[in-house]
Amino acid sequence: MKDLADRRRESLPRWREHVSAMTDEVDALVATFLERVDDIAGYRAGPVSEEQLQESAHSSLALILSAVATDSTTTQLSSLPGELGRLRARQGVPGEDLVAAVQLDFGVIWSAMLSRARDSDMAVLALHVENLWSVVDDYARAVQQSYLEERALMAAATRDEQLTYLAELLGPAGRSPRNVQNIARALGVDADAAFTVVVADAAASHHAHRAAAQLSTLGEQLFVLNQPGRVVVMWPASRPGGQPDPQLRQLRGMAGGLVPDVAGLGAVPGAAATAFEICRTLRPDENELVTLAQAWTRVTKSQLDERHGFSDALLAGLGTVPEPEREVIVETVRAYLATGSLSASAERLYCHRNTVLNRLGRFQKLTGLDVTVPDQAAVALVALA
Repeated sequence: MKDLADRRRESLPRWREHVSAMTDEVDALVATFLERVDDIAGYRAGPVSEEQLQESAHSSLALILSAVATDSTTTQLSSLPGELGRLRARQGVPGEDLVAAVQLDFGVIWSAMLSRARDSDMAVLALHVENLWSVVDDYARAVQQSYLEERALMAAATRDEQLTYLAELLGPAGRSPRNVQNIARALGVDADAAFTVVVADAAASHHAHRAAAQLSTLGEQLFVLNQPGRVVVMWPASRPGGQPDPQLRQLRGMAGGLVPDVAGLGAVPGAAATAFEICRTLRPDENELVTLAQAWTRVTKSQLDERHGFSDALLAGLGTVPEPEREVIVETVRAYLATGSLSASAERLYCHRNTVLNRLGRFQKLTGLDVTVPDQAAVALVALA
C-alpha cells in the first residue's frame, strides 16, 4: 500500500497542471477577490483605491501561484510582501483587515480549483492543499511583519515630531496663540481642552516613558518630554462623567509636582513651571504626585527664601537657644498651627495646655510671631514648612 508521501509525489504533475491553469486565469481570480474584499471594513470605501487594489491583487495572486508551482516561498521570489505591508501601513489600513484581505487569496484560489476540477482530481487537490495554504500563510506573515515594522517606524517618527512641538511649547516661543494652535494640531489635541501637567525628577523618566507606552496600547495619550534635570509629563484631562484619568493610575508611585485642570494648551508652560517648583520641595520619603494645595507652604517658603532669605531672617532667634529646646518649641508651634487649639495641641503632645501656651509665648519672644493671630500664624506656617 502506498504511503502518503508516495501518493503526493505521484500526483504532483497533475497538481502542477491545476496550478498552471490558475496562473492562466489570474484576471478571473482578481475579479473574485475584489468581490470578496468589499466585505472587509478597512477596504470598503477605504484608503485603497480600486485601481490600486486590483493591481496589488493581481501581483499577489500571481506571486502565490508562482511560489506554489516552484515549491518556494513568496519572500524567496519577490520583495512584494514587504512592499505591500509598508504601503498598507502608510495608507492607514487596519492591521487585522490587511491580514484578512491577504488570507482571502487562499479561498479565491482554492474555490476556483474546486470548481474546475473533475471528480478524479479531488484526491489530488486534497493531497496538495496544505502546500497552497502554507504559501499563503507565509505570504500573509511576511506582509504583516513589514506592516508592523512600518507602523513602528511611523509611530517613532510621530513621537519625534510631537516631542519637537512639545519642546517648542515649553520653550520661550510656544505661547503665542498661533503657535499654540499649530502645536495642538501636531499633538492631536484640542488647544482649548483641560490638561494635567506633572514634573518629576529626571530619575523618573523611565517610569514616565513606560507609562506612555502602556497607555498608548489603550488608545490613551501621555506626552513625555525629557529636559535637563527633570521630566515633564502632560495629557488632555477631560474625562466623561468625572471618571479618573488612567494616566494617574499608570503614574502611581512617581514622586513629582502635579497641576490638574490646566485651562488650555497655552497655559501648560506656566503649569509646568508650578509643577517644577512643587517637585523641588518634595521630601526624599515622598513617592506620590503632590499638588500646589498640598505643598503651597513649601513652595512659598522656597520662593521667599531664594529671593529674600525669608525663613532665616524670621527664625534667627531660634538659633540662640539650645537645639533640644528649639525642637520642642518648633514641634509645639507646628502642632498648634495644625489644630488651631491649645487643648488639641496639648493632647497631641501629651502635655498640659499651659505648657503649650508657654512654648507659644517663647516662640513669639524669639521670632516676633504670635501664632494665635491668623495673619502671623500664616507667616509662621510658611517659615516652618
